[in-house]
Amino acid sequence: MAVELTDEKRLERAVRSLRNFIRDKKELNTLLLGRFESNDEELRQAIISALIDWNMTPPMIGAVGLANHPNKHLLIHMAALEALGSAGIWHSREHMPSADGGTSGDDHAKAGEYSGWIERLYSDYERKKSDLKTAINIASGMDSMGLSSEYASMFAIYGEIW
Repeated sequence: MAVELTDEKRLERAVRSLRNFIRDKKELNTLLLGRFESNDEELRQAIISALIDWNMTPPMIGAVGLANHPNKHLLIHMAALEALGSAGIWHSREHMPSADGGTSGDDHAKAGEYSGWIERLYSDYERKKSDLKTAINIASGMDSMGLSSEYASMFAIYGEIW
């Protein structure tokens, strides 16, 4: 018997999937003294922004949410871009190299790397999103007689169904 998930539970699971995708784990963040780089509220906002992006991009094929997004991987992909973009802006603002006794350091010298990742991931995301939305639009115009897309729905990410 399947348990119906609430929107809040879906969002919690999506945040965990996003955190796994961007590898924002306390044990990996040694420069951040074992803290998350992004808090749960920031990741929730990234997921909501990714949903808005999907829903506002033509062709308009009907609004979706976490429960019925046609491709969870693409949703997490865009949410990662939102989260990395936000972190990149923060690192740019906080960038202030320091030096003392011949040693220098700057734990915010990441903006360039973030920008590079965002650019590569964004073009890949936009291509896949456009292909999928086009395939869905064509299939709906054919009254569901179209072939399924290679970007078919993915409901389980990192072992979690949401």
